[in-house]
Amino acid sequence: MALEEVASVETQEVAIASGLTPDEVEQVLSMAAASGLFSSSEMTSAESMAWDSAYGNGSEPDTFLKATINKAGQDQVIGFICFGPIPYWPGNYEMYAIAVDPDFQRLGIGSALIAEMNRLIDYENGQCIFLETKTDRAFENARLFCEANNFIPEHRHIKQFIPEGGGIVYRYDMGSDADELN
Repeated sequence: MALEEVASVETQEVAIASGLTPDEVEQVLSMAAASGLFSSSEMTSAESMAWDSAYGNGSEPDTFLKATINKAGQDQVIGFICFGPIPYWPGNYEMYAIAVDPDFQRLGIGSALIAEMNRLIDYENGQCIFLETKTDRAFENARLFCEANNFIPEHRHIKQFIPEGGGIVYRYDMGSDADELN
């Protein structure tokens, strides 16, 4: 009988919390840039929102959630999501960005960030979450991830979300049957 090698797997606790510290902003921006999915204007927006989160007074309209692990006594950001209400459209939110460190992808961290976003939006009596992504092949995993987390493609244009060329809008309806699958 041959013995099989069993890989040693290190288990780490992942914490999800709201807000960023100034020291975490560079980690978040590096993660976003490394994904290769953020355009220069999207990086500029992410940078502005990240710094607002780090130095804001808590009244910012946008929310940053971070997923962290404790590595050698220091918190390391391994994922983030940013979202906020859509102005002049009560009950509707936009997910602006999500990224997970490549070393921690496919472990449920992105889905956990979305679940926490959904919980917070539900608490505020939110009705719907929108996001826009591109249809290029480079964004295929992003689209599959959205669909796996119960976002559905929006097939009609909504004035707040007319996709740019090569873009697609997804929506998540709060309290839908899809929500009960999670």
